[in-house]
Amino acid sequence: MKLGNLNSKKVLRAFIKMGMEKKAQTGTHVVITGILNGQKKTFVIPIHKKEIPNGTMTDILNNQAGISREEFFKYY
Repeated sequence: MKLGNLNSKKVLRAFIKMGMEKKAQTGTHVVITGILNGQKKTFVIPIHKKEIPNGTMTDILNNQAGISREEFFKYY
């Protein structure tokens, strides 16, 4: 499934639907925390642009959240 540029507010809502919580916001970056796949995760979602670029979103999913694209799109 092609990732492409995704709306930053929809991305944040998708992670909240997964059970993550908005912990803090500094300027245009939101820190979210919670349990994904049995592990505690904390990472940042940039909301300074309307869309999150493909490379940034790939890094968030693969390296920070540790979930597949398919799993993410169930909530997006």
